[in-house]
Amino acid sequence: FNTDNGHLARPYEFVNALPSDVERNVDVNYMDEGMKYFREGNLKEAIRSFEMELQVKNPDNATAWRMLGRCHAENDQDPEAIKCLEAAVDRDPYSPEALLALGVSYVNELNHERALENMKAWFTHNPKYAGMELPNTQDDIYGAAGTREDTAKIATSGRELAFQEVKHMLEAALEFDPTDAGDVHEALGVIYNVIKDYDAAAESFRKAIEARPNDYQLWNKLGATLANGNQSDQALPAYHQALQIKPKYARAWLNMAISHSNLQDHDEAARCYLQTLSLNPEATHCWTYLRMALSSKERWDLLPLVFSRDLAGFQQHFDFVLY
Repeated sequence: FNTDNGHLARPYEFVNALPSDVERNVDVNYMDEGMKYFREGNLKEAIRSFEMELQVKNPDNATAWRMLGRCHAENDQDPEAIKCLEAAVDRDPYSPEALLALGVSYVNELNHERALENMKAWFTHNPKYAGMELPNTQDDIYGAAGTREDTAKIATSGRELAFQEVKHMLEAALEFDPTDAGDVHEALGVIYNVIKDYDAAAESFRKAIEARPNDYQLWNKLGATLANGNQSDQALPAYHQALQIKPKYARAWLNMAISHSNLQDHDEAARCYLQTLSLNPEATHCWTYLRMALSSKERWDLLPLVFSRDLAGFQQHFDFVLY
């Protein structure tokens, strides 16, 4: 990944681009349609609906851009998600949902500088904290002059300084309004992932889940954090919980497949890769992961199905739903 994000400077290319000479139906409520498909887990149709809203009715609909970004993020397509979420923030700089999602996608793409910038904006642009006095993060980071040497190990780089600044802001937000802290704990989980403090990140996501136990994205974030911290066995129950809430959540199926691979359970990994591909045929990288899982089990007889990308052909060998 190129951390200067040069490829993200290109505008978003609509998956369902409309020719300029096509008659456009402005009477359809594409937003309602898209939200219905999104809740059902039909991301292909949700993407089509949100793109129609932007092409036919209102190219500056920040909510449509944000939801389009969420669709791509749930399909494990963070570069596309980032383009859409940046467009959403351009049109509505004060959307905490878009800023948080953007920070998460930048973490996934290993662009930690942009991740922290967006997490800081999530706090400073959040109407909930509009009346809050910002903490003096410079003093908090360095303390008194005599303690700077003690804290030099903590703040040894620009990224760590930025992390400390955002962390202090979020901790101050918890003190400011401890009654509705789920969002802040989620944000803390995201920034702890930036510095690879996976134990602290997991604990933050667990606290967020206490406030929002039916949030499938939080369960997936917890699972991914545990897996990144070499606890794939503990990650699996979190993924299962995410999928119990939203069975057509492609990203969680992929993450679960990776954890099964890490645990050398290649049969179950293959099944999860197949389910991911069924939900999102655009996830072509999963064919490579599937080939590796099958090769690990010496299932050479199934490799021709991989090379021909014959998803239906796998149904007699693995239990997954073909959409």
